[in-house]
Amino acid sequence: MSILKGSRYEYSTIEFVTNTPDGNGNPIVFYDVNSLGQMTFKPHIYVEGERLDQIAYTYFKNPGYWWLIPEYNPQITDFTNIAPGTYIRIPSV
Repeated sequence: MSILKGSRYEYSTIEFVTNTPDGNGNPIVFYDVNSLGQMTFKPHIYVEGERLDQIAYTYFKNPGYWWLIPEYNPQITDFTNIAPGTYIRIPSV
């Protein structure tokens, strides 16, 4: 099993593969964080109607990096239903 080129896991390493109940492989990957150094965050207050891709474009100039926002905000369990005024940490990448 390999990691798709261009995916957010492209530079990660598959540590092992588990099997799902239907028999498909489920790769388990771990990020290589040695080169990241100190992670800093910018504050963002969610405004009603915003989408993660719009927020990603504002901070990263690339809407495809939307996945970084949920990655660093595990306390928000439903990103399709964020209450206005919610504090979101935006990683500095």
